Amino acid sequence: MALEFDIRELTKKLSELENKVSNTITKKALQEGAEPVEKALKVASPVDTGELKRNIKASSRVNSKKGRKTINIGVSAKDGVKREVVEKGYYNHYGSRSRAGTYWMNEGFKKSIEPAKNKIKEVLIKELK
Repeated sequence: MALEFDIRELTKKLSELENKVSNTITKKALQEGAEPVEKALKVASPVDTGELKRNIKASSRVNSKKGRKTINIGVSAKDGVKREVVEKGYYNHYGSRSRAGTYWMNEGFKKSIEPAKNKIKEVLIKELK
């Protein structure tokens, strides 16, 4: 005589729970890691009127594509920002025919890599205890 247990449903439910927890932690880690990047971009941005600097923001939405999660940081016309501000950021970064680019986004991003990594590590350590 033997006992048999069918735990397929339990395994399925545990897997679903794991995915939900994983997504929550990932979203929180990305949002916390975006903060130092946003600050560094604001410091590196050129200041004429200050409008560009005021409109640099991290998205509250985390995008997921093919298992990779990303968050957008920068100036976006989607947030009600004038198109001229977005264009100003673009032309200041890449330049135009008559003006060389300053590559301020690259500079800000490079300076923020380590602080962002550290923030993400802190969140992961805290959440996975």
